[in-house]
Amino acid sequence: MGLGKLLNSRGIKRLSTLSMIAEAAVAFRRGEKKIGAMLIGAAVLSMRWSAVGLAGEGLIRLYRRKRPL
Repeated sequence: MGLGKLLNSRGIKRLSTLSMIAEAAVAFRRGEKKIGAMLIGAAVLSMRWSAVGLAGEGLIRLYRRKRPL
């Protein structure tokens, strides 16, 4: 099974989406509305294209790490 085929499997898409939704819920609970909204957007993208959703999640993590406190 190639990497592209693995990333597009139904189980991986569901797991990726659920993971981002859970992370968005934690962000909303912490009061990070912008981060939560971006994670929901990435989750929506990952339902269709899991590689794009994973890339979006990575960019969100970089943004979260580099922003001032």
